[in-house]
Amino acid sequence: MEKKYKILIGVAVIFFVCLVTWVVRTTPKAPPQHEKIEPPTVMEYEGNTISEEKDGKKVWEITADKMVMDSISQTAEIENIHGKFFKEDGKVMEITGDKGVYNQQTKDVHVEGNIVVLDGDGAKLTSENLDWKGADELLTASNDVKIFREDVRAYGDSASSTDGFNHFFMKGNVRILKGVKDDDFAKELEEFKAKKAAEENSTEADKNNATNSNEKNSADTDNL
Repeated sequence: MEKKYKILIGVAVIFFVCLVTWVVRTTPKAPPQHEKIEPPTVMEYEGNTISEEKDGKKVWEITADKMVMDSISQTAEIENIHGKFFKEDGKVMEITGDKGVYNQQTKDVHVEGNIVVLDGDGAKLTSENLDWKGADELLTASNDVKIFREDVRAYGDSASSTDGFNHFFMKGNVRILKGVKDDDFAKELEEFKAKKAAEENSTEADKNNATNSNEKNSADTDNL
């Protein structure tokens, strides 16, 4: 009788072991955990251009040799800047600077380092910082500001304007000189005017050539 019990116990143990083995083998494995890949928040561009428009007209555009855009802060760090500011009178003001920051939400632009601003009339502004406030349409140069226009020289800590420096407000150690004609800028201005005149003459010549060509083509067609 004791032997029979031992056999039954042995069979039960074997059955239990087989049952456990079957459960382990047939239990589905949990799917592998894939590492979640977050999209990059910082993108780098070379030779990219950004711009702002208002009422269908371009207000300004900036081309940078290097641009690093942060999608979280909505800002872009820009290097070696070449910009254009489009005035209401149709003239274009050219801007260069070492580096800056563009805020995509506010449309504000900060440029710093060796700022040079040239407008269509040959006037020139230099400073170490330049800021554009999109909401106020305010352009402000600061830190060692110098403005050169014809025979006028203006110096100060800052200069602000809402019309592309056609009119400007200066403050901080302001000094204005009139009748200056013997400095390097006077030579630059004459060279600038000569270059502008040459460009305008070239453009006018191209227009005349295009007009003459169209008239000739029209005459040839009439003779057919």
